[in-house]
Amino acid sequence: MGLQLFAVEPSPKFTGAPGAFRTANVRRKYEADMISNLLKRFAADEKGAAYIMAGFAVVPLFGMTALAVDYTNAVRVETQVNAAAQSVALHLAKRTTMNPNIPAEDLVEEGKAMMSRMVTARDVYYDRFFVDPMDGMVQIVARSDVDTYVMHLFGQDKLTVVGRKQAQFGRRNVEVAIAIDNSGSMDWFAGSSRKMDAAKEATRILIDAATESVEDYENADLKFAIVPWHTHVSVPNEYVGGAAQDASWIDWDGKSTEHFRYLPPYQSGSGSASGDMYFPMPRRASHWDNATDDEHVFYTPNRLVDVLPLEADGNGVDLTQLNNLSNIGIVTRRDVYDNFTNVTWNGCFEHRAGDYRISFEAPNDWDGDSLYVPHMAPDEYDTNAGYDGWLWQYRNDYVYDLGGASDFTSGDSHDEDHFVYPQRHSDFNLEDIVRARTFNAGKYAVNQNTKSRTHPWGYSVGPNGKCNVAKVQNLTDSDTLIQTAIDRMDANGGTDLTIGLSWAMNTLTPWEPLVGAADFNDAEKILVFMTDGDNSATLPDEYAMSMSSFGYWKDDPFRKGWGTRPGSGAANVELDESSKQFCDKIKERGVKIYFVYFGTPSSAATGVMNHCATSDETAIAASNDVELKAAFRKIGDDIGKLRLTHYMPPQP
Repeated sequence: MGLQLFAVEPSPKFTGAPGAFRTANVRRKYEADMISNLLKRFAADEKGAAYIMAGFAVVPLFGMTALAVDYTNAVRVETQVNAAAQSVALHLAKRTTMNPNIPAEDLVEEGKAMMSRMVTARDVYYDRFFVDPMDGMVQIVARSDVDTYVMHLFGQDKLTVVGRKQAQFGRRNVEVAIAIDNSGSMDWFAGSSRKMDAAKEATRILIDAATESVEDYENADLKFAIVPWHTHVSVPNEYVGGAAQDASWIDWDGKSTEHFRYLPPYQSGSGSASGDMYFPMPRRASHWDNATDDEHVFYTPNRLVDVLPLEADGNGVDLTQLNNLSNIGIVTRRDVYDNFTNVTWNGCFEHRAGDYRISFEAPNDWDGDSLYVPHMAPDEYDTNAGYDGWLWQYRNDYVYDLGGASDFTSGDSHDEDHFVYPQRHSDFNLEDIVRARTFNAGKYAVNQNTKSRTHPWGYSVGPNGKCNVAKVQNLTDSDTLIQTAIDRMDANGGTDLTIGLSWAMNTLTPWEPLVGAADFNDAEKILVFMTDGDNSATLPDEYAMSMSSFGYWKDDPFRKGWGTRPGSGAANVELDESSKQFCDKIKERGVKIYFVYFGTPSSAATGVMNHCATSDETAIAASNDVELKAAFRKIGDDIGKLRLTHYMPPQP
């Protein structure tokens, strides 16, 4: 509807021009009459009422529009000031975390310069600009004036906007265990690099990425452990009691139910039974009259725990009761190493026993199975004993099988029945003779030197067996120690993921065997685990350099009832399941696992990788050296972000 104009007609009583009014009273009366008539006509017109109301509304609507325009502009500037304050606060808080030695005044000057660049074409004033380098706190209260476009018509020339931001990066402790496969296949090439070299370089890339822009690790509150592993992990003397290697958490005396597994007690003294097994074992030939026998040819490691005197809870050996048995001969693992004048224990361990096998609880004094058993690879069938086919060269033969305190006497038909293949009883085979010689514990009970032999795989034979891996470097922020540990790694060994997982986790626990880690509530714990192969049980059906961190596979260490000649498939399946169980226990503690497979994983390896990794993003397959380095850089970037934990306290 268009705007209507109202015409005003002159009064009929007025015949002359307005200038003809002779008096003011007459003029006022005329004007009053005209206005009265106009109002009456306007009041009678319903459309006129609407327009007058619209006219009255124009003024506040105009004011509201002006306010909206200026308010929108002020909000835009306020957003700009807040965004700048947020960015500057985060930047300075991160700077103080990385280097708390920067003077506060320098940081304030740096921050204000940043603000002036980010809030363009206007002045910024500060009610508060506070930086505390020691605790990483940054507080900014910034304001700026905004000229009004329309509101100045109503007396409001400026609007003031305020940005309040507070930021703090806690120097959150982050502890990272990097476990690198040192098996023999790491000597192969993947892409343009030898795998071992690529792994070393990738490890350095990870560390550099995690500590980027930090001049030294101490300012980063970030520690690394380097854990080389293959079928064994070697712990340096500083954690096992120094040169004496007598840390209280090591079972040198026989408290663990696994300690005597390959050192069965024997009869001492000079009688006819001297040197025989102290605890008889069931005969394996059903047609023989006697149910049990004390000859080593019948020794079954899994049955030893059934005859040893145990602690009340069954989680260890009652050594007092054991040592009080009459005429008992005992050789401990400490005795084995002490009796060899040319051998020193190299710091490897087997998995713990019983309920502690897959556990990261601290060792204690009341459960022998909670202690860690030093690795001891048994002496195996003499290479010059004959009848051994191709296996003779692979035996870990380092002492004479029938020497020491054993009861063997050449020419004794009873002894030869059990120890000498050509003279054996007709019910025995070569496997029985090999067993008897391997577990004849009395042979270690004299001072002697080991034989001077080198295994075809490059190992020096002896009780250390395949314990030839580089030493663990426990958590440290020393770049020198970390780089040295990386340099020491080399490829030589089999593949047993369980032992690598176990000792990588041990570096992250605050208790023994490797102290130095923070409590789980006080630090983020991360395990980066890299392997290039599947779990692999070496010669599982032979006593031939096949002693693993669980024992000989031939002796059914998982008690699966698979007999004395298990296939490698069955053993490897059990190793895979153990690896998954170790990963479950690690993740239950809140440790984040990055599982990196270097190469093309098999279906079994893929299953372990996917099960162990914390998420799909932390399960990584790198087919070559370039992909491995990229994966480790990504992990390092993730760690670098994680260690700077940003939080916003209440605004002032």
